[in-house]
Amino acid sequence: MDISQVKTIGKGLMRPEGAMALDDGTLYAADGRGQCAHIQRDGRTEFFGDLGGAPNGICIDPRGPCIVANIGNGQVQSVQPDGRHEILLTHAGGRRMRAPNFPFLDSKGRLWVSNSTEQEDISSVLVDPKPDGCVVLIENGRARIVAEGIYFANGLTLDHEEACLYVAQTMRRNILRYRILSDGTLGPAELFGPDFLGRLGFPDGIAFDAAGNLWVTFPQWNAVGYITPAGVLKMYLEDPQRRVLQRPSNICFGWEGRTTAFIGNLDGTTIPYFSVPHPGMRLVHQQG
Repeated sequence: MDISQVKTIGKGLMRPEGAMALDDGTLYAADGRGQCAHIQRDGRTEFFGDLGGAPNGICIDPRGPCIVANIGNGQVQSVQPDGRHEILLTHAGGRRMRAPNFPFLDSKGRLWVSNSTEQEDISSVLVDPKPDGCVVLIENGRARIVAEGIYFANGLTLDHEEACLYVAQTMRRNILRYRILSDGTLGPAELFGPDFLGRLGFPDGIAFDAAGNLWVTFPQWNAVGYITPAGVLKMYLEDPQRRVLQRPSNICFGWEGRTTAFIGNLDGTTIPYFSVPHPGMRLVHQQG
């Protein structure tokens, strides 16, 4: 795709790492100042919440709240549009979850959360990777660790059938897939797609489209691509000069037919968006 076809929406954002599209045409985005942003379709941007830390990945509860994985203060939080929030997670398995990265809510009301590392200094793991990332499942108010030994657990998603969990294993430059068993536990990890996504292929956010392609954002590559159902990586958008993409970190789909992709970024002050060939997979908060 030609980078000139990419547009942006919103203004005044800081580290909008995560973004989600709502059915009414508006967007929510994380904001690095410890809050969230609500972006109207005409670009008007309002901020809400007093979450502290550094909000990272987000998802939307159909009942209205925005669920935030706050990698800056080690909390998973649920924040209402009026700014009220509650804490959903700080510990699991008797351990402090120091780096919640991305939340995903499924159709059964289960919340899946990646925790990137157990290290207090998160940046140290990017230099000296350790297999201390995990995935937490929150179900019926109980949090339990369902996957461990991940080299920086990052973006995660379920497929359309909710048969498997997919996790971006950033520091191994690959994607892990786990079969979901009837009791919510997971089968053994297996690779989905290439075992090595390239020299700059450190995956961050992931999301499925309706055709079964797993879209992946690559902050170091400054690019967005997808892994086909057959496991082949195809690049869709590259921006080496950082004309529009600013270290892309997450991807979601929305607007008419869910055929517009919106990109969260570690840098930049807006949300880039562009058309995609297939609709995004419908998430639990989306009706169309």
